[in-house]
This record gives sequence, structure tokens and C-alpha cells, in this order.
Amino acid sequence: MRVWIAEKPSVGRELAKYLGKGTPRSGYIEIAGTSDVVTWLFGHILQQKTPQMYDPLYNSWSPALLPIVPQRWELFVKAEAKEQFQTIKDLLKRADEIVHAGDPDREGQLLVDELLEYLKNRKPVKRLLLNALDEISINRALGDLRNNADFQPLKNSALARSRADWLIGMNLTRAYTAMAKQAGYDVVMRIGRVKTPTMALVVRREREIRAFRSTKHYGIQVSLEQKGKCFSAVWLIPEDFPGCDSEGRILKRELVERVTHEILQSVNNGEVVRVEDAAKKEAAEAPLLPLSLSALQIQAGKLGYTPQQVLDLAQKLYEMKLTTYPRSDCDYLPEAQFKDAKVIFENLARAGWQAEVAGADVSRKSRAWVDEKVSAHHAIIPTTLPCDQAKLTKEQQDIYALLARSYLAQFYPPHRFSKTVLRIRIGNYIFQGTGKVVLEQGWRALYKAEPDDEKSEEEAVFPDLKNGDVVNLREMSLQEKMTKAPKRFNLSSIIEAMKSIHHFVREETFKAQMKECSGIGTEATRAGILDELVQGGFLRVEKNMLYATDIAEKLFDALPESLAYPDITAIWEDKLARIAKNNFSADAFLDATTDFVKTLLREARGKTISAMEGQILCPVCKKGFLKRRSGKKKGTYFWGCSCYPDCQTRYFDKRGKPDIG
Repeated sequence: MRVWIAEKPSVGRELAKYLGKGTPRSGYIEIAGTSDVVTWLFGHILQQKTPQMYDPLYNSWSPALLPIVPQRWELFVKAEAKEQFQTIKDLLKRADEIVHAGDPDREGQLLVDELLEYLKNRKPVKRLLLNALDEISINRALGDLRNNADFQPLKNSALARSRADWLIGMNLTRAYTAMAKQAGYDVVMRIGRVKTPTMALVVRREREIRAFRSTKHYGIQVSLEQKGKCFSAVWLIPEDFPGCDSEGRILKRELVERVTHEILQSVNNGEVVRVEDAAKKEAAEAPLLPLSLSALQIQAGKLGYTPQQVLDLAQKLYEMKLTTYPRSDCDYLPEAQFKDAKVIFENLARAGWQAEVAGADVSRKSRAWVDEKVSAHHAIIPTTLPCDQAKLTKEQQDIYALLARSYLAQFYPPHRFSKTVLRIRIGNYIFQGTGKVVLEQGWRALYKAEPDDEKSEEEAVFPDLKNGDVVNLREMSLQEKMTKAPKRFNLSSIIEAMKSIHHFVREETFKAQMKECSGIGTEATRAGILDELVQGGFLRVEKNMLYATDIAEKLFDALPESLAYPDITAIWEDKLARIAKNNFSADAFLDATTDFVKTLLREARGKTISAMEGQILCPVCKKGFLKRRSGKKKGTYFWGCSCYPDCQTRYFDKRGKPDIG
């Protein structure tokens, strides 16, 4: 018997349809006329044991018991999955061969592999890599079954990630929760390898905005003319101009007024305004690559969708067989997929994209099709299954449209434009005019109506000028500008920041290295991490904007820099990616993580979280704070020290205050 194990029931049922006529059983489907059986998991049906499951001593969250490092890592079966676990266990006893049909990523590899290892499987295992659930994609995958042993490094990477997260989360959450308790907070300070540096990004931005003071600065704009054609240029302020600040801005209006007077005087005295340099070149811009999950989340954010909503919608479209695997970090496509374009075009035309399809050339091949750039999964695109828009919700239509547009763009010509840069001398000063003229919209024709799209360089038609040409000064105006505060993160820009984390590292020497890594978190986890930070009370969302809470700022101040900055986390993500490619040892990674946790715990012992406002210091231990607690009898209260059980000081409650006497 051959047992196929899918990651979730919906995928298992779709797979069974293509294997033959199926007879549903409890927890699996038998395929008629074959020895095939399809069963499924519910994501991870095994879970890592908690510290107290290793030793009841760890029911206490005392910092004295830290670090907690399992000598032998152990899993347990989730209570809600015990029945399905038993079903799979019984099926595997009868199996001759197993097909691993988990999702084509690190976690998908691990959740089936860990079950097979837990059950001490010794039977041969093949690997099915499903990137989509339409007929063509499934048949293509069925014709390309791999040896599951080839994916051992991918599993090792996911396992190393899981254990590293456990070591950091279990140890440091306990350490900082105990610290918060001493300060009078009744909150679990959840620390995470990705979660905490992400929170710190928002806290730092919050403080930058709070500390920002808008500053006036000044410049000059001129209107110039030649042969009846007008164009504008702005003054290029020299770096060594007296009165410039460190950013090259002039903060005193009178300095700029003096320059305008000098210019007017020189022109009135007959000095000509001359072109010093005229540069004109044509350029072509290739289509944006197809969408990974984070790129889709960023684009959908402009339509008001949260990252988690986008992931959920993309998952639903995948389960409806309309789009490919959603948790992809890849923005390239396999060359074998190129031949599906004709069918996808026909489907998109029937779904209401006739005009857009008409502008595409099915034979045009963009830079997106590169086998070497594709790992277990590729960019998210429409499948070969027809899409009936009437059966989709408005939200599903929006996400499908973004994916359809991105796919069609690969078959459009480049966006072509002519760019002109003019440098003009007026007296002793240089002005610059820039602009571009679109020669062919190309793929950008698909993006014309995008909301909130940042304006690109304004189109400007310049006279045909060359070096040495004389132009006329028509008008000159002094520009008054205000410096702008840093932009607050929203739910899309924080995803972009997590992916492009090299912009936010502390050590400049790491920037180049981290530019090559995939950021912090993964495509599948970033949205969930943000939700956890909001649900945990560390971030709040108002009108799609992210704000750090008071407790987040208190925690931030108590963090060592190695947790408050993303440097280490990003390097770890790079090492996890190397483990997945068999270029780094998972054991070495976990040894380094254990040492790191021990170092952080030592640093934490010298830290404190500032007390809540209005807290009463314990008169006995002088460390904890008095907290009002419910007594055994309903409606009665007493006050106890936050350092309990180390300090067992208690006071009666007297009209809502401790009766210290």
C-alpha cells in the first residue's frame, strides 16, 4: 500500500481526486482500483514539550532556574489531533511506500518528516512538490516524485529554527516576565527571535517621530525659456556653502535672499544664462518580477488589507485552485511553466481581463523565468483553472487581480522613456532641471490606476539644448520648505522593513552581508508575528498605522542591544537558509544559539523594567511593588509584593490602598 500524507485535509482531498475515484474513510481516502490511500495532517500535529513537561520544577518561572536547555528534545501529540495521529499510525503499519505531500517549504517539510521520525518509520519515502492544485500543476508534480531524503537539509533548517525559537522564547520570556513582575506589571513579556527586534523597530521609529522638530529650510526655483519653451530648474546648493547644516540645507532665509539678489544683479548687468551641461538618454525599465507573498502583502496594503488578511485570502484562492502556493518567498518562475501562459491568458480574458490580455504577447519571455532562481516553490501566479469572478468575494477579487496583473506584466514590453538632466549657470550659481518623457508605457500601462502610488519623476518636455546654449530667465522664486518627520510604520511598510532588514542594522559592516539574506522572519510567519505583538499588547493599530505601547517602550529600555537590533536575527536567518542548502551545520547553529541565550540571561540580570506609574515600593524587600489581589472570600482584597514567593509581605486593603500603618 502507498500512503500519501498531505499537510491539510483540503489538499488531501484535491490530491485524491487526481489519483482516481476515492472512497472517504475516517481521516483518509481510499483510491479505487489502486493500493493508494490519501491521508492528511492539520498542520503540526506534534508540538514541542514545554519546560514543565520536561520537569515539574519548571512550573516556577523563577529566574534562578534559567537557562532551560533540553538534553534530549521531545515532542507530544496535540490533544485535538490524537484521533488523526492514530489513523496515520495505523495506515503506516500497512504501508509499503509513503509519499510526503506537505507544502513545498521548510515547515511543510518538517511537519511530515517529524511525524515519520516520531513513529520510527523505516519505509521508503518519496516527496511530492505541489505548487498549485490545478490539474496541470498536480499532474506535473506527480510526474516528478523525488526522493524525500534529498530534502533532509530543508527539514534540518526548520527543526533548527523551531528549537532556536524555543530556547530564546522559553528562557527570555521567563526572565523578562519576572523582571516585569518586580516592576508591578501583570503581563507575560513574550520575547522572540523575530518578534522582539520587530517590536524594537516600531519603538525606535516612535521615538524618532516624538523627538522630531520640523525645521524650515530654503531654496530657489527658476523658470527658464528658450525658443518659446519654458522649463524649471532648482538651485544646487554647494556642499561648502556658508550657513549649510549637516544635511546640506540652508536654514536662514536671508542667506538665500542674498543669493537671489546676486543673481538678479548679474542678469541685469547683462550676464547670460548658459547651459553648462546637457545630458539626454533613453532608458528601458523591465517589468517588476512576479509576486512573492511579502510583495503581494505590500501591494495589497495600498488597498487597505492587513498582511494576515492577504495571507488568508491568498490561501483561500490556492485552496480554490485559482492561484499557486501562497507562502512563497520566491519571485521567479520555472521555465517549464512558460508553456502554460496561453491557457492562463484565455482564462484571464474570460474573467474580464480582455483588454489587458490583448496588450500582452504570449511569446515574450521576461527575466522572471529562471530555473536556477526557483527552489521548492515559485512566485505566486494564476493557475490554469478558469476563474469565475462572480463566485469570488470582493476581497478575493482584489488579491486575484494583483496576481493576474503581475503575471500579465511579464508579457508586456519594457517601459521606455527619455530622461534629460540640464545644468544651468546663472552668475556664480548652478541650477539643475530634470525630467522625463515617456516614449512607450509598456508594462506600466497595467499599473496606471494603482491607488496611493508614489509619484515618479514628473514628465517635463525640455527644449532641444546643448552645452553652451543661452537661455532666458523668466522668473525666480524663493522656496520655503519644512523638514518632514520619519514616516510611521504601517502594516505593509513593516513587512517591507522586515524583509529589507539591512536598512535597519546597527553595525554598518553587516549591511552588505544582510542585503543578500531574506530579512527577519519568513513569508509565512511575518503576518502572524505582527498579530502576536498586537494581541500581546506591545503594538496597537490605528487606521492601519502602528504605534508602540507603553509596555513595549519599557521592555525596549530593558533589552540588550543584541535583542533590540535585528543584526543577530538577520544573520541567523541567513544561517538557516544555508542549513537548508546543506552549507551549514544545524548542530553548530543550535550550540551558538544556546551560548547566545546564556549571554542574554547574564545581561538580563543587570537590567530592570521601570515601574508603572503610581506603584508602591515594597517596604520590606525594597525590590518589588505592592499589588492589590483578590482574597479567598468574594469581594475581599489584600496587597502582596510582586516578588512573591521570594517576598511574602502582605497588607490588608483599606479603601483601595494597602494598610501599611
